[in-house]
Amino acid sequence: MEKEESRRLSDLTIEDAKRILVYGLVIALAVGLFILLVGQVLVAILLGVVAGIYLLPVQEWLEKHLRARAGSAIITIALIVVPLIALTGYAWYELSDYSNLVNEKHDSIIESISRAVSRYVPIRHESTRAGLQAAFTEAVTRSGEVTQELRKRAALLLASLALFFFTVFYILTQRIRIGAYLKVRIPGDYMPLYEKLVQNIGAALRGALRAVFIDQTIKAVVIFILNVVFDVPLAIVLAIVTFLAGFFPLIGEWAIYVPISVYLFVFRHEPTSATIYLSIGIALTICSSLLLRPKLASAGARRFSFYWMLLALVSGVYVFGIPGIVLGPAILGFVKAVADTIFGDVRYETSLLKTEDEQQGQKLVEQAQRETA
Repeated sequence: MEKEESRRLSDLTIEDAKRILVYGLVIALAVGLFILLVGQVLVAILLGVVAGIYLLPVQEWLEKHLRARAGSAIITIALIVVPLIALTGYAWYELSDYSNLVNEKHDSIIESISRAVSRYVPIRHESTRAGLQAAFTEAVTRSGEVTQELRKRAALLLASLALFFFTVFYILTQRIRIGAYLKVRIPGDYMPLYEKLVQNIGAALRGALRAVFIDQTIKAVVIFILNVVFDVPLAIVLAIVTFLAGFFPLIGEWAIYVPISVYLFVFRHEPTSATIYLSIGIALTICSSLLLRPKLASAGARRFSFYWMLLALVSGVYVFGIPGIVLGPAILGFVKAVADTIFGDVRYETSLLKTEDEQQGQKLVEQAQRETA
């Protein structure tokens, strides 16, 4: 057996080479077809795996009390989905009336904004009005294009959403079977890599998700307090929208505090309040993206520094959009696991640093000997 496994490459026969070539082509074809099959919904599946793993403690606690794995999994998913749907529906309902009002009175709104701008900025009223009218028209056109694009991608979005929830349910109900399936098929030689992957990817994802939810909650609370202080309508709804909008890289909380600042400036004639609101909003965005979120993620992960979590979160969102919130840290954890497995544990005794210290010490000894000679 050992002789067969230790054969040299020169000992392979033509039949062995043909077999290797056929298997290689079959594997490449299988991988290509699988990517073609799940390529467009792969992100939804990956997010479902991450969400399922993250919800496991809740599901396990419910399973102990209900003694029903499938039922506890459904309840666990419902604990996340139902409040999210309720908050989104409430915010949509409250904002729909205001959006209709804006469309009906956009001429008077543009007139008010242009007059307010002309009062503080040396620009002709007609020029400001024409610019705002063009901007409003462009916004309407772009919103129509976005709606049309959403209609085109409706089937993909529904398929992705369905696969996401079924993946979460599958992870919650079949976790033991999935773990056994993987462990049986992974040779024991790869155990160090497996352990590193579990440790690093799990830590990165826990830290990132914890940071995102804490960060979004803080933003929503700050916006709510500002709305109450400055007596802004729909204080609760705008706070909810802030919490949800922060997950969208192209929207963000700036889509909330900028219009409110304009509202305070134009319709309430309170430039000081508008300036304070806008300044706090900008500071909130900068501190959140560049300081608070990566700091919380680093503290939650406990295996990555502030810089690496900043890199994972910013680059992940830039490259993948919303899924980058989890895909960025997951990729970082994967790379670190591979690096730790290849280079092994950090030991000073076998490191380059020890060699440099020894050389530096030897140079100091030689220098001291020359000075005493």
